[in-house]
Amino acid sequence: MRTTSADVPRPRFHFTPRRHWMNDPNGLVHHRGLWHLYFQHNPEGSDWGNMSWGHATSPDLEHWTEHPVALPHRTGEQIFSGSVVAPRADDDVLTAYYTSAYDDGRQAQSRATSHDGGFTWETDTANPVLDRGTTAFRDPKVIRYDDGRTARWVMLTVEADDRQVLLYTSDDLVSWEHLSTFGPLGAAGVVWECPDLVRLPLDGDADDPRWVLLLSTNPVGDDPDPAGSSMHYVVGQFDGTVFLPDSPELHRLDHGRDYYAAVTFDDAPGGEAVTIGWMSNWRYAHVFPSTPWRGAMSLPRVLALRTVHGQPALVQAPPHFVRRQLEQAAPTPVAVGVRPTELSLTGHSLLELRWDPASTGSLSLRLRGDADAFVDLVHEPGSGRLRLVRGGPAAEAVHPDLPSTSTVALPGNRPAQVLLSLDGPLLEVFVNDGEATASNLVLLGAAGVTASLGTARPGTVHVTAVDVESATAPDALLPATATG
Repeated sequence: MRTTSADVPRPRFHFTPRRHWMNDPNGLVHHRGLWHLYFQHNPEGSDWGNMSWGHATSPDLEHWTEHPVALPHRTGEQIFSGSVVAPRADDDVLTAYYTSAYDDGRQAQSRATSHDGGFTWETDTANPVLDRGTTAFRDPKVIRYDDGRTARWVMLTVEADDRQVLLYTSDDLVSWEHLSTFGPLGAAGVVWECPDLVRLPLDGDADDPRWVLLLSTNPVGDDPDPAGSSMHYVVGQFDGTVFLPDSPELHRLDHGRDYYAAVTFDDAPGGEAVTIGWMSNWRYAHVFPSTPWRGAMSLPRVLALRTVHGQPALVQAPPHFVRRQLEQAAPTPVAVGVRPTELSLTGHSLLELRWDPASTGSLSLRLRGDADAFVDLVHEPGSGRLRLVRGGPAAEAVHPDLPSTSTVALPGNRPAQVLLSLDGPLLEVFVNDGEATASNLVLLGAAGVTASLGTARPGTVHVTAVDVESATAPDALLPATATG
């Protein structure tokens, strides 16, 4: 019997706080063999407020341990988003920059340091250290710029309401000088948040690097876009002072409804650009029916820049542990036709499909659980699109904007590949090895999922399905004793 009140199971291989509210990832850094994830957190309740930095670590981006709150809110000041940088010299001090959001409405940048590998922090007595006297100056992301001649720290911040990214530079991570301002660009009616600037070789060619500016955009105003918050990117060049875009347009980074505030880890091994995003949407994050936790992080993603349809495009691959999981199961050729083939999944699963649209025609995948909600994925070769639809009474009961349709580019004139990561309420879809992604919250219940696969014409779909065991034990989400 299906119910309209979906029981939302806790994800198994994504990070969620043991309890209370979480939103943007903060302070992503790799240090001493650990991946540190700080995050916007209300340590006192399941709604936004009392903003502080929560903290978790992982040795492998798969298994997470939650630690005590790293930077707690204090009287008159909330701790908004920011970043952490690892030392590049012999010292072992981690440096954090975050936005101090004061009760009088002013927002400014503050500094903290850690001498024990990121578990305890001391705030700077001179805070705030960068203050414009404005009310939407936030989200500092510090990166290292080194062109072989000049090495410096660069901080990206936003004047969110003005849709501008402000760049500053420092030689010592203490004093900052304004370099340049980028924006506004693209549609009005949104604020810009959580900027990041990432250097990537185009098509793997180290002699042809480009810079990618990441931005999170959130609708504001009297009649905001019901699609809600999303992420975009711009490809261009950066000379250490000014970012120049290749074209004056923002490109959608993720085509679903629930991917926001993703930034990269500082000092990731091998120089990889690894991101994590918050899987929710400001339209309905406050009413999503999960308990005792509210808020989840996406899978980590490895960024690359690839020429797609003649243009540089950002590609997002799932983390290495996902590919290892899939390699444990051999692809199964499944003869599919008008009558759907059904697959039983636990609902904490990886499902990869490979097929030739020229042979099968349109392809559909329907996901159903014990809740009265659904997810449909439909590829019609002539449209060159993959359509993702979520809906049903259980979704409608949460929020009127939760039912939605997303579209992702998927050509119909060549073999296709789609990877689905379904982890309780978290669905991430990677198309053609990450050329496009779509991330959505879903309400399929807690008693397993049936995947029904059908094609317009009889054909073969190569299916790899893996049910993932718990990567993070519940006890690991208990506040842990801080250890260096």
